[in-house]
Amino acid sequence: MDMQNQASPLFEYDGKISQLYRIFLPNLLLTIITLGIYRFWAATKTRRYIWSRLSFQGERFEYTGTGGELLVGFLLALVLVFVIILFGIVGSAFVAHLIHHRGFALLGVLITYIVLLILAGGAHFSAQRYRLSRTQWRGIHGGMQGSAWVYGAWFVLYLLCTVFTLGQLAPWAMVRLVERAVNASSFGNARFNFHGQASKLYLVFLGTFVAVLVIFAGVGTAGHGAFETLKLLNAQHAGYPVTLPAGATPVGIWRTIVAYYLLLIVGCLLIGSFYAAFVTRHITSRSTLGGQLRFGSTITGSRLLLLRLTNVLIAIVTLGLGYPIVLHRSLRLMADTLTVNGGIDADALRQNTDHVPRTGEGMLNVLDHGGAF
Repeated sequence: MDMQNQASPLFEYDGKISQLYRIFLPNLLLTIITLGIYRFWAATKTRRYIWSRLSFQGERFEYTGTGGELLVGFLLALVLVFVIILFGIVGSAFVAHLIHHRGFALLGVLITYIVLLILAGGAHFSAQRYRLSRTQWRGIHGGMQGSAWVYGAWFVLYLLCTVFTLGQLAPWAMVRLVERAVNASSFGNARFNFHGQASKLYLVFLGTFVAVLVIFAGVGTAGHGAFETLKLLNAQHAGYPVTLPAGATPVGIWRTIVAYYLLLIVGCLLIGSFYAAFVTRHITSRSTLGGQLRFGSTITGSRLLLLRLTNVLIAIVTLGLGYPIVLHRSLRLMADTLTVNGGIDADALRQNTDHVPRTGEGMLNVLDHGGAF
């Protein structure tokens, strides 16, 4: 396919569910036996397989990170968080005791929370830096410039702006954060570039915001009645003289409550999927690499919704053992919908010279779920 003249898949993914299970099942067993310690090596093995099944311009990617790097990063982050909490809470309490003013203790707790929020925001930046530095294509790896602390500080600032405006600055905050992360990234000597327009997202965002409120109001009314009936039922079992609504039974009440939560989840997924797909198309369509590649996406809200609903169903029915299936389907959707115009002259691409971190995304593992894979 002529990549200079038409859009084509950026990635080609040819992984197999059976091969993912050969990695997943031993990883699961060893993680259980080692009380979770092996999860760092489990993540590394999974990434190595996935990277090796993704290719661009006929060349496969390679993941060079190690489980030891992830473990060391996690331990260092754990120590840092412990020191910050100890210094912030105990130190401020000690100062407050010396000067006999409890306000300093509260101030110390507030500062500690802010520092931890900065770390949590910056953790995504440092994790992206690590993964890019451990991602190779034709021997060339990626990298990032900038400070995770600075990114984390901007994250807290944008978060406060969003909270104080009751969520109405969420699209603007999200676009600004994506700009900071993408524009700091590079692959080889080619830099990524993204300039978004939050104004393009606001109409869809407001529609999504109102629709979610309507869902909560509509479904919540039915749910409130069921919970009130449940309270009366509990009071009756406790011996209080209460009268239940006609036809109310424990089984019927619980069915109504379960239906309430299902409708709430499905409704929010439905609305959120269309907004998430719209945001994805906006971000990818305004992203480039080195002036040679222009990205795009063909993802739709309906495809994303179908993927999310079926993935949740698979995870529930299999009690989590369907994770390789969920992962495989998500990667297929990504590869099928992510497109690129242009191409890279591999011979002209030079090695990345940005700072290479020595350890993995420890702070993300401590303060968040640990990210993808």
